[in-house]
Amino acid sequence: MQNILITGANRGIGLALAREILATSDDRVFASCRRPDQAAQLDELAARYGQRARILQLDVDDASSIKAAAQAVASEVDALDMLINNAGISGQAESRDFGQLIASAVSSVISTNAASALIVTQSCRDLLMQAGNPRVIMISSGLGSLSNAGGGAYGYRMSKAAMNMAARVLSQDRAMAGIITVAVAPGWVRTDMGGASASLSPEESASAVMALASGLGAADNGKFYRYDGSELAW
Repeated sequence: MQNILITGANRGIGLALAREILATSDDRVFASCRRPDQAAQLDELAARYGQRARILQLDVDDASSIKAAAQAVASEVDALDMLINNAGISGQAESRDFGQLIASAVSSVISTNAASALIVTQSCRDLLMQAGNPRVIMISSGLGSLSNAGGGAYGYRMSKAAMNMAARVLSQDRAMAGIITVAVAPGWVRTDMGGASASLSPEESASAVMALASGLGAADNGKFYRYDGSELAW
C-alpha cells in the first residue's frame, strides 16, 4: 500500500485522481484542499473508503497551512510514496489578457501554481525520503512549454513554465536524491478550468496520469511528459 498526497483534490483533475487511486488500488490518499468544509465530494470518498481517504486542510498559498498539512501526514504515516502537486488557478483577466495585465495579478498566479508547489514539496521532502520509490508529480500544462507558441494566458503560461523549471531543479538537487520528480501535462480536460469543449474527461486524464506515475523510474527523473507518456519539449 502506498501513501499519496494530492493538493487541490476537491474538484477537477485532483478529485478524479483521488477517485482513480482509491477505486483501482489499496493505496491511501491524503486528499487536501483549501476548504474541506465545502468539499462534499471528498466527504463521499471518506464515507466509502474510510481511512484510505483522509481529507486534509491545505491552502497552498499559506505557509503555516502547508506546514500543518505535512505534520498531519507525518503523524499518521512514516513515509510518503507520492506527492501530486495539482492545486492551481487560471487567474483573472488581469493575469491573462494583454492590455489588462497587472503585475500583482500575474505574480499571484505564478506564486500559487509554481512557488507553492515547490514549498509543498520542500515540506514533504523528509517523508518522501522514507519511501522505497518516492515520486513527485507536478501537474503542469502544455501551455508551459516554451515551444508552444500562442498568445494570451500570460500568467498561467508563465506559472507552468516556472513549475517545469522547479521540477527540473528538484530532480538535480542533492537534497532530493532518490526522489523522482517529473512535470506532467494532463491534457485538455473538461473541468471548470478546461471548459466543456475539452477533449478529455477528468476520469480519462486521471487514469492516464496514474498509469504514467506508477511506472516512473530513475531514467524519468527531471522529464516533462504528456499524460499519454510521450515526452514534451521544455
